[in-house]
Amino acid sequence: MNDSSDLPFTPPPQWSNPEGHVGYVLKSLMHALRQATESALREAGFGLSMAHLVTLAAIHTEPGLPGAQIAKRLLVTAQSMNAILKALESAGLARWQPNPNNQRAQSWFITPAGERMLYGSGAACEPVFEQMQVQLDTEERAQLISLLQRCVSGLSQ
Repeated sequence: MNDSSDLPFTPPPQWSNPEGHVGYVLKSLMHALRQATESALREAGFGLSMAHLVTLAAIHTEPGLPGAQIAKRLLVTAQSMNAILKALESAGLARWQPNPNNQRAQSWFITPAGERMLYGSGAACEPVFEQMQVQLDTEERAQLISLLQRCVSGLSQ
């Protein structure tokens, strides 16, 4: 790191009003969504975190993915994903078999119990997603998705 102690410091404008900064609003939304989702899962009797739920959804949607690819899709480290997958395996919700393309990798699959858990927990969380969007009409919901996708694209260039 550069030693910039001799340089004058002027804080960026968003520091004086973080609520007006898109990054802050997105982080706040994700925090609130995670809390509400995990609360709904607990209240419905599901012993899953949001991380477990999205991992089950990923291996349901793309059966046979290696853990590293699941981690990449879900934006977590391979080490974190390994812990999540092992917990799902221990609970009988996921299983693995050797990956035919890479002897060191494991291909992951959802079990019938995992599918039941995914469907039930997804239904328990649906009211949370609806509540999050209740103040948006159909056109605004589509516009929000489009704008967020453009933000992601902007960072991918």
